Amino acid sequence: MNILGLHFGHDAAAMVLSGGMVKSYVLRERTTRIKHALGLDMRSIEMALHEAGVDLGSVACVAISSTQCVELLVDDPARLKIEYTFTDSLSRPMSLHEELEGKDHNAISSRSSSMLLDLVYDSRLSKTYLGQTYRKVFPECTQYPRSYFEPTPWIDAFSDCQDWNAPLGLRDLASVTPVVSDHLRYGFHIPINVSIDGRNIPGYAINHHLAHAANAFYGSGFASAAIMTHDGFGMQPGYHSGMFYLGHDEAIYPLWPHHLGAGYMYEHTANSIGLGVGGGSGKLMGLAGHGQPTFYDSSFVGNYFDFQGKYRDVSKNWLFHCKTEASRRGYAMQDFADPTRATSPINADIAASTQRLLEETRLAATQALVSQLENAEIEVKNLCLSGGTALNCPSNSDIWNSGLFAGLYIDPDCDDSGIAVGAALVAFHSILGHPRVRTISTPYLGPRYSEADLERALSQVHDELSIDSPVDPVEEAANDLSNNRIIGWFEGRSECGPRALGHRSILADPRRPENSDRVNAVKDRETWRPFAPAVLAADAADWFDSVPEPSPYMLFNARVVTDSLPAVTHADGSARIQTVDASCGDFYHLLQAFKARTGVPVVLNTSLNGPGEPIVETPDDAVRALLARNLDALYIQGRRVTRR
Repeated sequence: MNILGLHFGHDAAAMVLSGGMVKSYVLRERTTRIKHALGLDMRSIEMALHEAGVDLGSVACVAISSTQCVELLVDDPARLKIEYTFTDSLSRPMSLHEELEGKDHNAISSRSSSMLLDLVYDSRLSKTYLGQTYRKVFPECTQYPRSYFEPTPWIDAFSDCQDWNAPLGLRDLASVTPVVSDHLRYGFHIPINVSIDGRNIPGYAINHHLAHAANAFYGSGFASAAIMTHDGFGMQPGYHSGMFYLGHDEAIYPLWPHHLGAGYMYEHTANSIGLGVGGGSGKLMGLAGHGQPTFYDSSFVGNYFDFQGKYRDVSKNWLFHCKTEASRRGYAMQDFADPTRATSPINADIAASTQRLLEETRLAATQALVSQLENAEIEVKNLCLSGGTALNCPSNSDIWNSGLFAGLYIDPDCDDSGIAVGAALVAFHSILGHPRVRTISTPYLGPRYSEADLERALSQVHDELSIDSPVDPVEEAANDLSNNRIIGWFEGRSECGPRALGHRSILADPRRPENSDRVNAVKDRETWRPFAPAVLAADAADWFDSVPEPSPYMLFNARVVTDSLPAVTHADGSARIQTVDASCGDFYHLLQAFKARTGVPVVLNTSLNGPGEPIVETPDDAVRALLARNLDALYIQGRRVTRR
């Protein structure tokens, strides 16, 4: 069975699931070159079908999702139309049956919400933080008038449970005994009809956080697992910022909403201290290592109901608390929110305090989930985490080191870039009931590029390049690294998710302390930002500890146990490691060759891109990066390319 998965929100993507296996994945930001690109284009859908070797006529189901409150928009409305329907052509159970019975698309859409077009076209709203963010990631808003679009409203309101409305604070959630029911299992989808180029295909609209949960659970290989999702949605009651789930065999059961707002608070703080719109959360995680959690206050650990009636906006109150304490203690307040003074104690200590707050909040939520499962007498040894906050490595490490679960899995595309995959997996397994498929998990799901694609990219700027074809490119690259050259590495299919995992990377020798500054200069980014070590999985324990092994997706912080890796050791002695094995392709052999020369099985690994850009996708992108960045060489599909 072929399922087309579509995500219309920010980090939009199209993919094809065939027989339960991901056959193709196209992240729109990589083709538009607009980071976190929102809304779909028909080109991404066509690329996904072509890459999977699937024609539209053989697609049996379409699974869609979107960012909370963001309507479904496509660059060519005449070619793709979506309608909600009461009738399920695939004859599956639906818990919203009574509520939707007999209703047509317009009536069902009344339960939906739409905010994107207002935010980007309304002159007043477009100047707000959210308006600026969405204008930046929705390229069509500068190309077409509002009247061009024919949006389908996005439905965020699915099933509800009366018990979920109880005003329970974060720690109160531990007293809950959740019910595992098919009513909730089938309560977070609505049937749809999708018309693509005139062909009608049945499918499902899938709740945002259910898609997050599915991407983690079905990728984990666990037969059963507790699941927690959480992202940057604002602090509100309900399940829109995430939920607790139970995954068992092919089914995922929603258990309880946690009502957290810590992800939003984290993002709000990052923006407020001058780390930028749309990418500040990742920077705050790095900046935290330069500070101390001086302003941490446990009274801010909680969910919506903990703060209801106490703060009008807890995110603003948190920042007010930090600034008030800083002023009282004599910090240099003039440095606050100055990006050129990011590591000044006022900014670094706010970052460290906010990081600690996120860690304690997520850990408390995980403990509440454990208690709920115990109350229901459900024994589960494994945990899956997903949603944007699962990109936070120190917090993930805290949860791992707590010992609450024996196994912990986080998907490499745990942010919204994985929503299209998760939606398709929900449809295939939990809704349609197909059994789990035993596959080798891989992050390398992007499009393939041929020799002709590479030759075309090189020929366009041939006069500016020197091109060699080494007898052994891996050995040549290892020689470059050991001679302290900074190289680009382009191999095979690109990684899903926001982190470069050795197929679209900039690499350097981690033994040289100056390489942190050198690579930051190559990428034209802040000098205080850290880099990740990629390490041979078999050798990881000799160089790092306090981290799950393997740790292949740069999602956990380890403690560096040697002083031999200064370029990848953060200010606090930690490192966001990637363990590398044979599944990583020639990148694995490169680390082996570097180890043979130096005795060190580690290289500095960061994404091949410039400031504010997505990771490169195509050979053309990689060649442009070589010319724009101060790389010593680019290794791409067997070639060694340098600037003349």
